[in-house]
Order: sequence, then structure tokens, then C-alpha cells
Amino acid sequence: MKNFSIKSVGDQTVITVDLSLINIESLNHLFERLRTEQLIQKADFSDEVTEIGREIKQSWWQKNREQYLKGIANADCD
Repeated sequence: MKNFSIKSVGDQTVITVDLSLINIESLNHLFERLRTEQLIQKADFSDEVTEIGREIKQSWWQKNREQYLKGIANADCD
């Protein structure tokens, strides 16, 4: 069996995944992310809302960068 297989069946797509490659929990996270992306596209936000989102992410990153990356810089030095 291949690691991944994608097949169209009518108006649906069937995806087969070798579970020795990835666990169900990871697949659930992936599909939840796809669902979120679908809802965002459906909402059709204006450019203004999108720009506010970018500003919020940039602000968060500036405030939390050091804490978020704490310990990563030297992780490969062990």
C-alpha cells in the first residue's frame, strides 16, 4: 500500500492514509484546520479585516517571541 492515496468518486474525494505513517489524532487536526480554512473562505472577509488580523499576529509575535522560542536556539547543541 502507498502511504497516501487520493481518489475521486463522484463529487467526493476518498483519501486513504497508511496509519503507520500518521495517527488519527494528527489527521483530525489536519481536517479541523481544513474546516477552519473553509469557514474563513466562506466568510469572505474584507481586506480591512484581513489587515487587522495581520496586525494582531505581528503584535502578538513581537510581545511573545522570546517566550515562544525560549530554549529552541540551543536545542541542537546537546
